[in-house]
Parts: sequence; structure tokens; C-alpha cells
Amino acid sequence: MYQLTGRMEQALRQYLVKYHDLFDGGRCSGWELEELVFKSIQSDSTAGHHATWQEGGHDDQADIRVRVNGKIYPLQIKSGEIKHIKSGATKSPHLVLSGHRLGRFNGNFEDMTEYLNEDRANFLSIPYRKVDDDQGRHHIYQIVYVEGMYLHQLNPAEWERLSKSTWKQINSNGVIFTLHPSMSWQVWWRIPLSLVSHSPEFTIG
Repeated sequence: MYQLTGRMEQALRQYLVKYHDLFDGGRCSGWELEELVFKSIQSDSTAGHHATWQEGGHDDQADIRVRVNGKIYPLQIKSGEIKHIKSGATKSPHLVLSGHRLGRFNGNFEDMTEYLNEDRANFLSIPYRKVDDDQGRHHIYQIVYVEGMYLHQLNPAEWERLSKSTWKQINSNGVIFTLHPSMSWQVWWRIPLSLVSHSPEFTIG
């Protein structure tokens, strides 16, 4: 799993500080976040990591590819949110990510499941929360690394219909998948934090 060096993580924090000097309303996301991660990788000239960024690429392919000693690491850059979600009898922290829209499969669970089980890229997620208090507004971020192998092992016969608008399946890793027909069959992942590696939270503002 590719991870940013300490120097890259520090650069990303500095870029986010600059972003919030200009925009104080909410999180940095979308292509702006992709570009800041790309620039952070470029910032460490001593690491020998060579990145390419496909601006506005398809959401099921790598946003950034990093070459290290001849090996290519494809990364999807995601925003994300940390939430406490009930899994079994208890609640535990999960990383919640939105994913691909699978409307082209016309609700065929065999085809959608096969697609979701394919290898594409690992995720670099920057979950966010905002706090307003007596001291003002604070933007709180974290850097989370998710290996794509945890997002497989689905069975097309095991999708459970929760409502007219949601189907659900939990794989053997404890990752909760939901499909939403009303959103062009978009997939959402709820990934236990025990499966990922992450930095401490850092606060801006």
C-alpha cells in the first residue's frame, strides 16, 4: 500500500492551511483535494516518487499514479467521513466513502458484484469534520489509507434489500456495502477503522 512520506504529509497540511485562508466555509474536496495530494507527493524531491495526475478522470479509475522504483501505485483520492456505525451489538468507528455509480449494469447483481470485486486502486482518503465553538471555526482532517483488497469478496446472491432505495451486503472483512438505485446504483462503503492505517487528526483554524 502506497503511503505519503512524512514530508509529503506535512506539505499537505500546509496546503490545506493555505486553502482555508481563502475558503473558510467547509472542506476541501473534489479535484482541489486531488491536486493538493498530487502537489504534496511532488514536494518531496528526496523520496524518488514520480506522480501523474489525471484531472477530472473517471471515478472508478486511479486519480493519481505514483511510480516508485519502477512499480506503479494507482490511487483514488476520496474525501470521506468518520462515523460510529452499529455493526453487530456495538457501534464502532468506520470510514464512510461514496463510490462509483453502476447504473450502466441496469440493476444486474451478477454484473455489479463482479465489477465491485475487481482490482483497481487503493484509496487515499482525507476525512473531515468541522467544529464551531467560542474560539471560532476549526477544520479537522485526517489522512487515511485503504487497501483495495478489503473491498472485495462480495457474493451476488447475498445482497439484502433494506428498502426500496437501498441494498446492503457485508463482506468477510466487515466492510458494509450499500447500493442505491435512486442514485444510479451508487455504491457506498463503510470500512471499519481497524482495517486501515491513518494519521492522527490535525486541526486548521
